[in-house]
Amino acid sequence: MSDVLLEVKDLHVNFFLTEGIVRAVNGVNFRIERGKTLGVVGESGCGKSVTARAILNMVRPPGRIVSGEVNYYGDPKSPIDLARLDPGGKRIRQIRWGEIAMIFQEPMTSLSPVHTIGNQMIETICLHLHVSKREAAQRAVDLLSRVGLAQPERLLNRYRHELSGGMRQRVMIAMALSCNPKLLIADEPTTAVDVTTQAQILNLMRDLQQEFGMAILFITHALGVIAEMADDVVVMYLGEEVEVADVDTLYYNTGHPYTQALLRSIPRHDTKLSRLEAIEGNVPDPLNMPEGCKFHPRCLHYVPERCIDPALEKISGQHWVRCTRVHEIKPQLLQTEHAE
Repeated sequence: MSDVLLEVKDLHVNFFLTEGIVRAVNGVNFRIERGKTLGVVGESGCGKSVTARAILNMVRPPGRIVSGEVNYYGDPKSPIDLARLDPGGKRIRQIRWGEIAMIFQEPMTSLSPVHTIGNQMIETICLHLHVSKREAAQRAVDLLSRVGLAQPERLLNRYRHELSGGMRQRVMIAMALSCNPKLLIADEPTTAVDVTTQAQILNLMRDLQQEFGMAILFITHALGVIAEMADDVVVMYLGEEVEVADVDTLYYNTGHPYTQALLRSIPRHDTKLSRLEAIEGNVPDPLNMPEGCKFHPRCLHYVPERCIDPALEKISGQHWVRCTRVHEIKPQLLQTEHAE
């Protein structure tokens, strides 16, 4: 347990709407080790961002953490269950951005429109590091320079609307790193930028991880990014983890039909295809969840009498899959690929 920085146990987050209850996160379990990167992947609406907000106890009404644990081992001798803290209390506010920082999905809405970049960064640094404004300003300049932004002194007096998407994302990374966090939660940090900027940001995050020795929870829908960034991967679908494995196992020994379908939808340089495969159907309405296996309406291997309420099963080592037919369908897929 000494290498574990954060452990999520049986986490449930519900949204209580007039139409009914949306179970956005339904019993998720995972661990994040110190200095490692855990990737969380899945389509939009699978519960990735809600899980991230639950870690920091930032789920907004009508959402609420209804059960489960988020054990933070900042001090290994005295872990804290973040889910039990007062969301507006002093202790959780000390941890947010002080020990656990987050890069939100859209920096345009994450940065204040009425405060300068410098005002936001300096306030954060002063609150958590207890330094003077002059020292905080110098640290902000150093970090903005470190993330590759030119003329960082001038940026302190700029507002968010004066920056490009890539610049805003780099500002968010600098702000998240301003207090030397032990864990960085990156919620699709490259969604709003072009491919070149995306590559630069990913390289930057890897370099900063090595420099600061922090762990990263990297949330994305892009499996290509996961292959480049993650050590371990959690694949989510409709609020549940359907596959958990290290990154090599996930790509070369995939177990769940959903993960297999995601991988088949990625362009490959070693395969000639007339068109990319798409996963048939849509993510079901969260107010009207399918019975049994939640992926079965879109699964190519669905058997009504077999695919009933599958549990997360250990396949080998640290490889877990939520599928009752995993031992049957995987050899068939591998044989088909070999034949082609």
